[in-house]
Amino acid sequence: MNLRPPSSAPSSPPASPSGLPDARQGPWGPLAAGTPGPALLDALRTARRNRNLLLLRVAHRHHRADPDWAAAVALLAEVRRARPAVHAELWGGPEAGAWLARLAAAGPPAGGDTTGHLPADLARFAAAAALRAGLPFRIRVPVAHGAALVLPGTGAAVFAAPGPRTAIVHRDASGAFVVRDGAPPLPLRAAGASGVAGGAGVAGVAGGAGDGGAGRWWPVPRLRLGPHAAVRLDTLDPLRLGGPDPLPPRPLAPDEETAWRRRLQAAWQILTERHPERARTIAQTLRVVVPLAGADANGWRSASFADATGLAALSPVDDPVELAADLVHETQHSLLYAAMDLAVLLHAPHGARTEAPWSPRPRPPAALLHGASAFLVTAAFWRTERRLGNPAAERPYTHWRHTAGSALATLAAHQEWTTEEGRRLLGALRALLASWD
Repeated sequence: MNLRPPSSAPSSPPASPSGLPDARQGPWGPLAAGTPGPALLDALRTARRNRNLLLLRVAHRHHRADPDWAAAVALLAEVRRARPAVHAELWGGPEAGAWLARLAAAGPPAGGDTTGHLPADLARFAAAAALRAGLPFRIRVPVAHGAALVLPGTGAAVFAAPGPRTAIVHRDASGAFVVRDGAPPLPLRAAGASGVAGGAGVAGVAGGAGDGGAGRWWPVPRLRLGPHAAVRLDTLDPLRLGGPDPLPPRPLAPDEETAWRRRLQAAWQILTERHPERARTIAQTLRVVVPLAGADANGWRSASFADATGLAALSPVDDPVELAADLVHETQHSLLYAAMDLAVLLHAPHGARTEAPWSPRPRPPAALLHGASAFLVTAAFWRTERRLGNPAAERPYTHWRHTAGSALATLAAHQEWTTEEGRRLLGALRALLASWD
């Protein structure tokens, strides 16, 4: 079956051999500044979605004989026919990228055995897409450790006690439900527009924890930041932090969710009022915020992950300007990760390492390149704050400018690590830094 997204008329300028818009359009300059225009943003989003679909196609070759895999593929085909925008949003999302990368790393099934936890997870994506698309369907979905059924970007059914390792998710004229053997159905109340591009979602909870043994449905909270900006607050996805081991869902308590909504709204106000071009970039890039707390925190201030572009893990920072700076920083990482789907920027030897100004241990060239790019954009944010009269801006501006400059100097001393395209990006970063003198 055809898993490719439907074709559409190109919305980007003519591409260079790298896949980025032609050099005459200046792609590296806007990317270095952290403010790519609509055409480049569209190219980056399309590149990441196509990368994920290619990984799915490879996995399909290995697992198509598995009846559960085939059932999930068939349901995804229905979604694609009925609601192509939902299908495209699903496979361009960070949840799909994180899962597909781990599925690819696992390799083909040994001895022709197509069963296993990772391939079975395709049903989770199919059920989530069908719910968002508003389709009638019925599909068997894995229940992690017999205790939690997580639908990516949608929600999680958390059961009071372990039970069967699979459950049925279905939707008919009477509504949407999770049905586990030996327990009453857990209803999912369908919502209207979810506030996230891609159509209808699932929201609301019918029944409480342990209600008749059914468990509780926890929807992924959605926050609309503005007319064209919305994010999911996701502490439920098992791969939300990009690590090799799945995490249990951690539903947000009501007061925690309220606090995060307040923080992000305040940071968004700073961005729209004081950094409107950066706000537009974030609105077109960021899809998921993972609140860092408890076991998720890992000592991070903020984090992003190569396989999950459009996701930012954030600590609960209550200063709206500081949180806005973190959003700018992590968005730049996502932009560069997506650009690296299109252009080979590095060809350093395996195991290459060097000192990094932000790390106590030597870091690989890719980390230096990402640090130079993201910290330079962070410095640019604080430079604007300083120009607008923020008295607290001088210190972070100076610090992150120096940090980015040090990383660029290190990369300049190792030009053999970068390709021609990589040197163009470094040139654009150095030009931006020099323009501030």
